[in-house]
Amino acid sequence: MCGSSLKKIVKVATLGLVDMETPKPPSAPDAPTQSTPTAVDPGVTQAREDERRRRAAAAGAGSTILTGAGGLNTTAQTGQKTLLGA
Repeated sequence: MCGSSLKKIVKVATLGLVDMETPKPPSAPDAPTQSTPTAVDPGVTQAREDERRRRAAAAGAGSTILTGAGGLNTTAQTGQKTLLGA
């Protein structure tokens, strides 16, 4: 067999998929240009900082302290474990 006959047989056997070229991937879009940071109004910055401080003061440390200065006044439950908590 000669080369062209072999190519025809391969083309028929593979339903012509061998001669297909692979599609080119689409080109990537251009990256957006980043603008330079603009100057922030000092009043806005101060108001944001004041709001953060107000929220921090409102939360306080009371929400994290679960006992008083005397500690726990009750005895610990040290009884036998039960099956599946029943």
